[in-house]
Amino acid sequence: MTIHWITFLLASLAIIIAGLKLASFGEALGKRTGIGQGWIGLLFLATITSIPELTTTVTGATINAPNIAVGNALGSNMFNVAIVAVMDILLLGRGPFLVKVRSYHMISGGFAILLTTLVILGIAVDPGVEILGLSPISLIILLTYLFGIFILYRVEKREGVTELAEAGTMSLVRAVGGFLICAAVIITAGVFLIHASKAISVETGLSASFMGAILVAVVTSLPELSTSIGALKIGAYDMILGNLFGSNMFNILTVFVADVAFRRGAILARLGIGKDDQLIVASLGIGLTAIAIIAIGYRSRRRVLGMGVDAALLLTAYLLGTYLIIYRGINI
Repeated sequence: MTIHWITFLLASLAIIIAGLKLASFGEALGKRTGIGQGWIGLLFLATITSIPELTTTVTGATINAPNIAVGNALGSNMFNVAIVAVMDILLLGRGPFLVKVRSYHMISGGFAILLTTLVILGIAVDPGVEILGLSPISLIILLTYLFGIFILYRVEKREGVTELAEAGTMSLVRAVGGFLICAAVIITAGVFLIHASKAISVETGLSASFMGAILVAVVTSLPELSTSIGALKIGAYDMILGNLFGSNMFNILTVFVADVAFRRGAILARLGIGKDDQLIVASLGIGLTAIAIIAIGYRSRRRVLGMGVDAALLLTAYLLGTYLIIYRGINI
């Protein structure tokens, strides 16, 4: 076992432990401050758990690998939506999961779709104009993300979605301290995890294949998965979906950051032969998110094989989409 595998396993373990604890501190923080679970997940958890994606995306941009930069963000978004199905399975028949969340998550899911659509537009159409070396689409992505956060904050306040502290709730100081420590562990371990996974991809010959891209996408989504499991244990369902949809919004924001780091012009216009692959991955991400949004609105309680029919559809769509991409092959 090489040093890279040891680093990979230790970093993964650290992220899993910190992620499981982060949800508890996040819930206590929400109750002590009166902030809703959804907002805690959407802004705080989503930003923290998306640091590995940000690191990988920016690294891809700085080493002149635009397809790795953009593909990581889009691929991670697919996996994040698939985590919804994992949560449903872990409920062990107490679901369906999406019946337990509030309907306002449809807005964050909608913004994730809107932001991904902008990426598709930026890939498919080269505006031929750059502003300070950036594509106008990248700047629109930044403004749309900020507008989305503002709208979601207004909606949560309008809906009066607040958490009240109960007897036995940990103190605000402990909640903030624990939250920051867990966040620091996830961010630090995430950086080590990304470097180790890339080294392993090279050692095993996966670096030039889509399996290598899948490995990186899954690895960078490990914080979202572990935090979601931790939140599931305490019944913080809105925190889970806020984190997942919020992470998907933030992942698209990293395309703007990658464009800033990519000093060879607009990054979305420099994908070359990998352009069609990115369009397919982005389209699949939109499709998965759309299924989740429809399920939230329809609120079906039907089950198949012990899981919600919506979760079963999400899992099937994710597996079929992944198979399609692998079968087709990908250019990176």
